[in-house]
Amino acid sequence: MPLPVDSVELAAALDRCRGAVHAPLPRLSPEQLERAAAGEIVRIVRHGDPETPSTAIGLGVLEGSMDSLWLAAQDPHTQVDAALTEFVIDERGDQARWYGYLDLPAPLADRQWVVWSVDNHAAAQTGCWEHHWDLAPDDLPLARDAVVAGAAPGLTPDDVDAAVFTPVNHGAWFLSSLGPDQTVVVYQATSVVGGAIPDWLVLRLTTSRLETVLRGLESLGRDWVPKHYGVTHAPVLGPDRRAIAPRR
Repeated sequence: MPLPVDSVELAAALDRCRGAVHAPLPRLSPEQLERAAAGEIVRIVRHGDPETPSTAIGLGVLEGSMDSLWLAAQDPHTQVDAALTEFVIDERGDQARWYGYLDLPAPLADRQWVVWSVDNHAAAQTGCWEHHWDLAPDDLPLARDAVVAGAAPGLTPDDVDAAVFTPVNHGAWFLSSLGPDQTVVVYQATSVVGGAIPDWLVLRLTTSRLETVLRGLESLGRDWVPKHYGVTHAPVLGPDRRAIAPRR
């Protein structure tokens, strides 16, 4: 758990990037700022209009440098949410195509998605790092080919053929440094899984997992990244287009 920070400093770390981010940052109430500054994970729901799904947002001041937490979220070998099967289909430096699979209990059909994710270079010029993604429905055949090739042990082509493709899936990671070992992180996710599962239930489940996701990121940055990201690892770029230095 990071040490408490000044709420004014936290607000400034968010405000300096508002004009450059792809996913709008939440505006925190004084009470939310104080809670986040004290080390709590603040959970927020941003409601859209009746035709737009709501967004689950988690915000926290996490222990770890911006570099380490970025690697925890964006290294192609990472697994931020253990409840999902995810892998990178292909990447092009600052862009990547990810596949995700969610195993649901019967009689519900499993869900899957392919997203195209992009680093925000404009935000990097303000000192903040953002990575956002949106659905890429035409790329499912590429994911199936990757499963055939063994990209996800335990997942079969039949699983891909039987799963329902989610109609909405977009979001973002946002990081802004508060010092050498403290970073404010904002995670946003907007999902509609379709079928017989109502949108309100998906939103509730996503919101309930926000603290798990952010604390998991913090743990990966602290424990996994230093062991994994060494000199033999292919360089991972930050949104500033520079390769992040090996941790060992």
